[in-house]
Amino acid sequence: MKNFKYMSLMVALLSVLTLSFTSCGDDDDVTNAPVINLYEANIEHEGSEICIQADIKCPGKIATIIAEVYSADGKTLKLTQPFTGFEGVLEVPGFHKHILDVDTYDPAIVEGDLLKFTVVDQNGNSTTVQKNLTEEDDDEL
Repeated sequence: MKNFKYMSLMVALLSVLTLSFTSCGDDDDVTNAPVINLYEANIEHEGSEICIQADIKCPGKIATIIAEVYSADGKTLKLTQPFTGFEGVLEVPGFHKHILDVDTYDPAIVEGDLLKFTVVDQNGNSTTVQKNLTEEDDDEL
């Protein structure tokens, strides 16, 4: 009888410990970082504008979207462009924006420069994707 009480007590204690570890996790509160599929980063119209096309999913709702252009080696920042009007949105399928008058920047923005595209959510999570700028393909016109 003593063994049965002892075994029952051990099983009860083990059950309580197991439940406390599995049910008290913070997994329910985790918000994933934004997901960006950057499809296009082209220099268009003889170098006068950059075209950016992407799909954005942001479980924590968008706080900011920023495009930055660096030299091809990633060392020199040439341009910073925030995009407004997307705050509080969960996703932006078919994000398509143009940055105009890029041929006026000094140093010049050229094919091969690096576009860093960042989305920050309202929880502070961020995702940055990058792509080298290419010339617009004549077939896309």
